[in-house]
Amino acid sequence: MKAAEVRELGNDELTARLDETREELFNLRFQQATGQLENYGRLGQVRRDIARILSTQRERELGISAEPEPEELERTRRRREREKEEEEEAPKRRRGRRGRGEAAEDEPEADEDSPQEQAEELEADTDAAEEDGDGEE
Repeated sequence: MKAAEVRELGNDELTARLDETREELFNLRFQQATGQLENYGRLGQVRRDIARILSTQRERELGISAEPEPEELERTRRRREREKEEEEEAPKRRRGRRGRGEAAEDEPEADEDSPQEQAEELEADTDAAEEDGDGEE
């Protein structure tokens, strides 16, 4: 969750999100204690999300920032939804890296065999040489 997203939430939504996030942190800590936690990085993310929410609430208490108006919230949500839709519709571009002998995206790459294919070819060559009697014994 980004700070801009947190600031767009109303006070009631912030309180609800804070409760959900604290519950998630509790569950993650419980999983960690029982050895079931798979993603330890998530603990830090959740802690930072809680801090963002608390900071935003404190800013509003002190009058540094105000709760956004309902019309402004609706406009922002619609804009974000449009941006997500455009991202999904746009084709994914691969960024090629050039330099140090690497091929560009538009240049055809040389066909290189995988290590397994190379080993199979070597084995086939060795078998053929033994059948022909060229192998050393």
